[in-house]
Amino acid sequence: MTKRAVSTYLILIGLLLTLVVGWYIASFLNVEPAPVSFNSSRAYADVQTQVDFGPRIPETEGHAKTRAWMIAELESAGWIVDVHESERMGHPIYNIIAKRNAEPPQIILGAHYDTRMIADHDPDLTKRAEPVPGANDGASGVAVLLELARSLPADTVPVWLVFFDTEDNGRIEGWDWILGSRAFAEEIPIRPEAVVIVDMIGDADLNIHLEKNSDVAIRTEIWDTANKLGYGKQFINTEKFSMLDDHTPFLEAGIPAVDLIDFDYPYWHTTQDTPDKVSAESLQAVGDTLWHWVVEKTKP
Repeated sequence: MTKRAVSTYLILIGLLLTLVVGWYIASFLNVEPAPVSFNSSRAYADVQTQVDFGPRIPETEGHAKTRAWMIAELESAGWIVDVHESERMGHPIYNIIAKRNAEPPQIILGAHYDTRMIADHDPDLTKRAEPVPGANDGASGVAVLLELARSLPADTVPVWLVFFDTEDNGRIEGWDWILGSRAFAEEIPIRPEAVVIVDMIGDADLNIHLEKNSDVAIRTEIWDTANKLGYGKQFINTEKFSMLDDHTPFLEAGIPAVDLIDFDYPYWHTTQDTPDKVSAESLQAVGDTLWHWVVEKTKP
């Protein structure tokens, strides 16, 4: 082979390599990033974190630590956080509101983050004065909302994530149920199209029945979404309970609201409401369903 032929050959090889490298670079640049989806492992870790803070009884250290941690997690996920401060029956209230921007919400997703101060349903009578750990009753709903904060697309319809305070200490002298959500509904001048409350939705044996007071149209949409995703076993299409919960003040104000709750939970208001009674699979069923329901609302 002559020197000229060798030179031409090397030039051709160089051009070929340049084309190959360019093709690879273009391929990588044109790959769309994988969509972020609901991560139940992270949600389950959030349940454990909350329980590790100790009882989240209003005006206690565990309550304050949980509040600060939630705010940090939400801000880290890119949400704007406001604290709605109020007072009911002499008790301070701190409802945590997370939003993408200043637009009023079309959808509110809510959960309570406080825990009950006494385990008055504990089968062991000697433990009924002890606080409830609240792995399912409180922490599971918070965990689902925090993971939705991390995973929901930024371009959804306007959504607020609201973490309600002072929900869980009714039937105790000087207290009542749902104080935080009542304060919110009475004091925040908004009219969302839908409010969805998640409460006790981490039970390892999850059975969410249609709650009787809930808005029929919204609950039908959510149950249809769950069925399409394969969660028909967890979302049972029969009515069972009529609940007083954080959706109640919104219904009373004429705002369509739904309560997702598994009230068959055998460890309700006991000292056994611990993380081992919660499963990532249950958190996935609820979180994934709400993720897709919100995204569907965004489509034209």
